[in-house]
Amino acid sequence: MSDSDSDSDPPLAPAKTTRRSRNDVSGNTVLSARTRTAAGSRKSSDKQKQTDKENHDAIQQRFLASQKAYEKLKKQMKGLRSAEDDEDSSEDGDFESEECDDDDGVTFASSITSMGRLPVPPRPVIAPFRKTTKAASTNTPKISTRVFRHAPEVPVAQRVSRDATVPPSTPSGEDDGAMDIDFDRNGALPSPQAPLANPPPPTSRPTAGDTHASAGDKRRHPASESLAPPPKRTKPKVKESKFREGFVVVKGAKPKAADYEPVPEALLLRAMGEYSVRILTISGFAPTALQLQFGNECWGNSCLSSKQHYGVTERMLKLITKRGSHIRGKIVDSFRPLFATHYGFQRSLSKTAIAANKAKSEALIKGASFHYKDVVASTGYGENAIIPAARSHIIFKNKHSLAAIFRSYFDPIPPAYLALEFSVLEFLVKEWSTGTHVPDTFSEKDNAASYDMHLKDINKWCGTNPVVTEKIRARWYKRAS
Repeated sequence: MSDSDSDSDPPLAPAKTTRRSRNDVSGNTVLSARTRTAAGSRKSSDKQKQTDKENHDAIQQRFLASQKAYEKLKKQMKGLRSAEDDEDSSEDGDFESEECDDDDGVTFASSITSMGRLPVPPRPVIAPFRKTTKAASTNTPKISTRVFRHAPEVPVAQRVSRDATVPPSTPSGEDDGAMDIDFDRNGALPSPQAPLANPPPPTSRPTAGDTHASAGDKRRHPASESLAPPPKRTKPKVKESKFREGFVVVKGAKPKAADYEPVPEALLLRAMGEYSVRILTISGFAPTALQLQFGNECWGNSCLSSKQHYGVTERMLKLITKRGSHIRGKIVDSFRPLFATHYGFQRSLSKTAIAANKAKSEALIKGASFHYKDVVASTGYGENAIIPAARSHIIFKNKHSLAAIFRSYFDPIPPAYLALEFSVLEFLVKEWSTGTHVPDTFSEKDNAASYDMHLKDINKWCGTNPVVTEKIRARWYKRAS
């Protein structure tokens, strides 16, 4: 073959090598055991051997020292026991040994005479420790201020009644003196189902003739029994209503129920609730004398229902009687959010909307058609849908509301409560009398006459058919509750 032929031949391809697995370690360099023995345990270095030897020697020395201390203590205990045995033997040396007295035949144990079982004295009774320091004795009871709010309602026959013409007095020189409360139950509370003009006179005690008449002819009571004087009632001790600790009366400051101790404060809140109910259901705009009567009676009923006996002061009566304007404002607040939408008043300032609002206001005022179910035909007396809707906002809201706590005042719905609702509706209609909404304040001066007019009209409606109208008012209460 020529040189030209050898140069033209293609180069040979490299030989293929087999691919090894990644787990193949046959080609890796393996280090010798070096510090490991044939058994596989590691050899200690010279420094480690020296350290281990020092630790071993130290442990051995501590062990020997503790062993010596133990032997020393053991010898000391043995010496103490031998000394005690010597003392016992020296004390017994003055008496004869029982083993040496074999000839007498009588032992020491046989010469002991039994004295019987001696009585065991009773174990002394240890009274529990009671802390009677001055600080502990003067602490006021810690109770919730709303503990009496849901107390059972006082029955009508047992409610406190007093003369409204006698204003409460305050001790001279004191701003908050206690006033004695006479828990007289002979007075009858006016029914909340009818308006109250003047406080009724107290009922008289039943006579002997009335007792026989009620018993009938089946049983005759002897004359001595009917003429016997009634048992004397013990008057409960009235406690003074004190301010809470650290409170100081500031002239001109607004009084609050929280100014007093927990128990008087809780009684005040209960009395305020019942006073508000009386304003709603008996007299919406009560005169001053009747307000004082309500305040005293509500305080007495609060004490009766809670079984507490505290005096009431002029300052506290002012707190109670101020709830009248407060509860009337609450009735306004329950109607106002619903009023404009329900009757279709527009808040637009256009001339068309203003004229429509003015005409609507005049139509609702005419004949008091705003409380009828059909405001155009004036049918459905007192059954406008806004009335039950507003009742459920505050007075009949839940089980903690006034209508639930003082149920007897609202079942059936009393005329005075209806008159107050009608007065509030008329007041809200008049806010739109100009065609635009002009908010106003529901005051006694501007609305007492309207209240009296509606109350007179409601009493006339109730008198047309008392049985039917009472059932209607009872149905209203059932729906609201």
